[in-house]
Amino acid sequence: MPIRQHCPPTDEFVEEFQETIVPSAIPSSEFIDWDGVESEIDNYEVQIEAILDLQDVSEGEFVEGLADALMDAEDTRKWIDFYFELLGERGNKYSALEGVWKFYDIQRAIDSGDREAARDLADILQEIGLQYVVDEADVRDHYRGMLVGMESHARKNRQGECFEDLVGEKISAIADRLTEAGYDVAMDDEYTTEYNDESGQKKTVDFALFENNELRLVVEANAYKVGGSKPSEIRRSYNHVAQRMRNDDVAFVWITDGQGWAKSLTNVLRESYNDITDLYNLNQADSQLPDDVERFFETKEV
Repeated sequence: MPIRQHCPPTDEFVEEFQETIVPSAIPSSEFIDWDGVESEIDNYEVQIEAILDLQDVSEGEFVEGLADALMDAEDTRKWIDFYFELLGERGNKYSALEGVWKFYDIQRAIDSGDREAARDLADILQEIGLQYVVDEADVRDHYRGMLVGMESHARKNRQGECFEDLVGEKISAIADRLTEAGYDVAMDDEYTTEYNDESGQKKTVDFALFENNELRLVVEANAYKVGGSKPSEIRRSYNHVAQRMRNDDVAFVWITDGQGWAKSLTNVLRESYNDITDLYNLNQADSQLPDDVERFFETKEV
């Protein structure tokens, strides 16, 4: 049985949940990782100084200068990455109508002394517009702007990390409350446990609470800024996990939030509550979960 004590009808729960959604786990102060941006610029200071020496030269001199730098580099891949990042491209290769340039293969060729490979890459970089950037822009400011633009991708990971941090603080506070109440409680994160059956299968959870060194409760934390199929897939997976955990006398709690749970995911939210029940957003994890967990530790009912 669920540990949740406040179990309104599904429609009421969905309304309560959606009315108290926290749109994003990222605070405004962390919207852009400025320390990380400046650290990246410092990391490429040698490359920046070298490319500034190629300002206002001819196309041929620019290409040969890039080729020279690549041939002399101690870490060829770092130089390749820097050149392409100045042009807004990150990854393991550059693709265009003219072909594909795989960075690992190019690095290996250059490191073996193949100047033609270095010059071929330099030609491509010049054609894409690297010389234009060097001649017409402040390279450091331009690179800073490129890194800020790339932050939209980094925020996808930061959203999850910030949300897990918030949930971790709440679970830690609950553990402290239980300890103060006289329970022998310990908390762990990224904990892997085997199911108590013959399957041999394991499950890694975001957080775990133990009593007298026995696993008692596990928590998964997910935030969704947008809708899509992922929450529905996670719901099905967690429903399966919750049932197996309860079979092992372990409570399963899903804490999730984000503006993705607004109207577009109403049906998924309804199904999640019906299946899992021990479902909380951040607001509910503050107002309801501590009492629910303490009662669970008192009664041992799963």
